[in-house]
Amino acid sequence: MQFTELKKSIESGERFSVYLIEGEDAYFRESALKTLINAFVREPSLNVATFDKETFDTGGVLASLNAFPLLSETRMTVLKEYYPTVAVLKGGIKEFLENPVKGSVLIVVNEKVSDALKKFKSTCVISCGKADAAVVARWIRATARAADVSVSETVALKIAEYCLSDMTRVKNETEKLTAYVGTGGTVTEETVDLLVFRDSEYKIFEMTDHVAKRRFDAAISVVNEMLGRGETPQRILSAIYNYFRRLLVVSVSAESDAETATLLGIKEYAVKKAREQASKFRVRAVKAAVDALCDADYAVKSGKAEADAEMWINVFKIMTD
Repeated sequence: MQFTELKKSIESGERFSVYLIEGEDAYFRESALKTLINAFVREPSLNVATFDKETFDTGGVLASLNAFPLLSETRMTVLKEYYPTVAVLKGGIKEFLENPVKGSVLIVVNEKVSDALKKFKSTCVISCGKADAAVVARWIRATARAADVSVSETVALKIAEYCLSDMTRVKNETEKLTAYVGTGGTVTEETVDLLVFRDSEYKIFEMTDHVAKRRFDAAISVVNEMLGRGETPQRILSAIYNYFRRLLVVSVSAESDAETATLLGIKEYAVKKAREQASKFRVRAVKAAVDALCDADYAVKSGKAEADAEMWINVFKIMTD
C-alpha cells in the first residue's frame, strides 16, 4: 500500500505481523513508523525495541520478537536499513516471518528495496517513495490551513518544486513560511522566493529547463544567482557536467527508474525528473555537451584554463547546440 493509505488501513481494522516500510522519502518513512507505533503500542518505552546497522544483533532481535508485551497488547521490533538475503533469513527471523508470534510485530524501515522480505505472506509493504508535486502541494496547503495561513495551489506547487518534493525539506520550509507570515497571513510567491533555499541541484535543473525552453536570459539569470550566493565557477561547471552526464545516462538507459537510480547512486525521483528533462533534448546534443564539459572540467582541474571562462563558454555552447 502507499503511505497515504496507511491511516485508512488501520482505521478499517487491518493488521499485519510484519510491515516493510520502504522508499526514498525519509519523512514518509518516519511518519509511517510513528503511525504504526501510535496505533498499536501502549508504553512504547517498554514495548518498542529498535535496531540499526550498528546495533543489529540476531540474538537480540530474536529475543525481542519472542518477548511478551508489557502493559500493552502489542510489542514492536524495529529494524532500520535491514537488507537480508534469502540465506540470511533461514535463521530464526525466517521462522518468525512464516509463523509470527501473537502480540509481536516486526517493522523493517528501509530506504531501498528488499525483495527477500516480500516473499512472505505476513509482510505488508508500505511504499514511501517521493510523492508527485500535486500531492505535496495538497499537504502544504492542509498544513498551512491548520496554522490559519493561506497558500494558493500555485504557491504550494512552487514550494514543492523548490524542495524537489523532498518531504523533510517541504515540512521545514512550510513551517518556516507559516511562522514568517503569521496567523491569518498569506504565503505569496515573493515570500517563497525570499525564504525558500533552492539547492544547487534544483538550480541546475532550473537552468537546464530554461535552456530547453529557449529562455536563455532566464538561464543566465540562474547562473548569476548561483554566483551571487557564493557558488564558485568551478563548482557550477562541475555541477552542470554531472547533471548532463545524468541526462545522457537516462536518455540511453532501458532500465527502470529504480534500477537507473541505483546505478547512478541518486534518488529515484531525481531519475524521473531527469527523464522528463532529457526528453526535451536530442541525445546527440546531450552527448556533445557532456564531451565538451568533460574537456572543460579536465582543463580547469589541470590548470590549463580558467574556471570562470570555461563555465560561461560551456553554458553558451549548451544554449546554441
